[in-house]
Amino acid sequence: MFARVAVVRSAFAGVVAVALAVVAAAAAQAVVPTAPAQTWGVNGRVSAILPLPSGRVVVGGSFTAVVDSVGTTQFAATNVALFDPATGQFDSTWRPSVNGSVNALATDGSRLFLGGTFSKVGGVNRDKLAAVTLSSGALEPGWVGPKLDGPVDVMRLSAGALFVGGNWNTVTSGTTTYAQAKVAKVSASTGAFDTAFRPTANPTPSDVPPSGRVWALLVLNNGNVVLGGDFGDINGVASTRRIAVVDPSTGTPVRGFLSKPNNGTSTATILDLATDGTTIYEAVAGSGGACTAVDAATGAVRWTWHSNGNMQSVRVVGTTVYCGGHFGGTASFGDQTRNKIAAVDAGTGAILPWAPVINSALGVWSMGSDATRLYLGGDFTKAGGVAQQHFAMWIDTASTSVPGAPVLSGTAGDGVVYLSWQPPSSDGGSTILRYKIWRKLASATTYPNAALATVSSGTIYTDTTVTNATAYSYKVLAVNGVGSGPYSNELTVTPGATAPAAPSAPSALTATLDSSGVTLSWTAPTSPGNPALTRYDVYRGTTSGQRSLLASVPAGTTTFGDALPPSGTTYFYAVRAVNTVGSSPDSNEVSADSSLVGAPTQPTLSATTGTASINLSWVAGGGGGAADKWIILRDNVQLARVTDPNARTYSDTTVVSGTTYTYKVRAVNSVGSSPNSNPVTVTAP
Repeated sequence: MFARVAVVRSAFAGVVAVALAVVAAAAAQAVVPTAPAQTWGVNGRVSAILPLPSGRVVVGGSFTAVVDSVGTTQFAATNVALFDPATGQFDSTWRPSVNGSVNALATDGSRLFLGGTFSKVGGVNRDKLAAVTLSSGALEPGWVGPKLDGPVDVMRLSAGALFVGGNWNTVTSGTTTYAQAKVAKVSASTGAFDTAFRPTANPTPSDVPPSGRVWALLVLNNGNVVLGGDFGDINGVASTRRIAVVDPSTGTPVRGFLSKPNNGTSTATILDLATDGTTIYEAVAGSGGACTAVDAATGAVRWTWHSNGNMQSVRVVGTTVYCGGHFGGTASFGDQTRNKIAAVDAGTGAILPWAPVINSALGVWSMGSDATRLYLGGDFTKAGGVAQQHFAMWIDTASTSVPGAPVLSGTAGDGVVYLSWQPPSSDGGSTILRYKIWRKLASATTYPNAALATVSSGTIYTDTTVTNATAYSYKVLAVNGVGSGPYSNELTVTPGATAPAAPSAPSALTATLDSSGVTLSWTAPTSPGNPALTRYDVYRGTTSGQRSLLASVPAGTTTFGDALPPSGTTYFYAVRAVNTVGSSPDSNEVSADSSLVGAPTQPTLSATTGTASINLSWVAGGGGGAADKWIILRDNVQLARVTDPNARTYSDTTVVSGTTYTYKVRAVNSVGSSPNSNPVTVTAP
């Protein structure tokens, strides 16, 4: 659990008082470091973070890719992605396709509920609200929620019900449209709209424009639902301005809880809520912003701190409240200098000394937490001095671990070996101090006990103590304050006097299309060039032959996942291999059209000669829909149509001895046709 750090000041209902730290007790406890752990990120805003019971974390927002820890490799991820804190990586195989921003997340353990601005998930109509299978990311076809005419901003799950808040005016369930604005309750099992839960979020007449938007939701231990937003009242009850506790069955405000000023003398818009059971913590907008604690039973203010920008998110972990938003600079949070994030003692209201700097004007939009980690999401590219792309993770110092494994690459020259490596995806929450390099003769069975070298700065090493025409194997590991991490991959190279050259083109590029997106795969170049490959560059365009760089992947990778093309759009792809000399020519070009989701994928063809015949056989492509029939082409002219969907062979008995023919085959079903197979050229016997 995150531990309390030293208390410096406290505030109760706006009155500042000095408090003393109990240093001896704090010294025995773990604290949150200023620098976050090194992890992967995403290439756009993170608006929602949901830690899962499994230990993994779902991230939602407005982005198109996840990005590795050094920012060079991307994998397609459309507005929602799955993060593994243990490795510091996103799961590049978990790829729901969502065509708009994901602002809210919830789960019942098997399903993941998404809320936002989208209209399609996996190519299927889903208006602002959807469910996918948590394990695979595939759309749950049987879960169809109501249609909302505005965005979803927040969701909370309780007792089989999904409470949803946002900015809409009507809810359409089946063929019936209800005048139900800003908040709704739906069945977590079926998506059915609950017509009994009908609170009315009224705008404040003086607000311009009037909204009444519900930005935040909580479910208390007693089952009551807390609503927060910029509404003037709920059901006309004057004491429910900006915040209300309502009955979970009817939405009627609960007597006894009274809204109070939460930002100086103002009762300002609430953008997020958190609770530890007895206290509700508010992220407040308004004239500047505020982080405010109120009694969960009465609404009485326990402490509040004003900031010079909106407070966008709030989370409580153990005895610490984390307040994140758009504030920054001198005395930007209470009387302290904080930049987009601050920590407060939950009980006393003391501002704690933890003060990492989050860059960018807006900084933090969302937060999440589990037992040992705090997660931040937003617009930033650097957190606590560490390059982090829109997502950051802090680990309690008591739970830090050794780093992950680096990824080693290198090239050999005349009497020299050049090594380079990518840092681990995760530094374990403790800064990497150095790298250790081991070398052995490739013919040896074990490495020496002592490292060849230690590198304290950078991720390159040049070994000049090698002999030409001798093969050497290398490995490297990272060391942080906890200890040594696992070894990298092993690299074997042979130095020698060879001329440098760029690689040849990758081959056999294929594109497999399904409801989650496009998966590209290819075969490595037959001539990798000299020095060795460093990466592959993936190019994409909407016109054949006109493509621009989409992403780069490491040299050992021959697959890449991209988003599903928008309806009516065809993507064209090619891949190049790259080393330090230059790029290869383009691979073959392939295309993907989202209207063909469910069409068969490209088969693989082979051929043998028989007595006065050429015998073809093929293997159906992986994924996609099943074939209804097969089209056989000879010299690009249709030779035959095989209507047996289970057929995998065809014998051409119309050949002329000594004549050379080129064959292809493609699969067809009711959705469309696969690409033609690889061509096979054969001379008839």
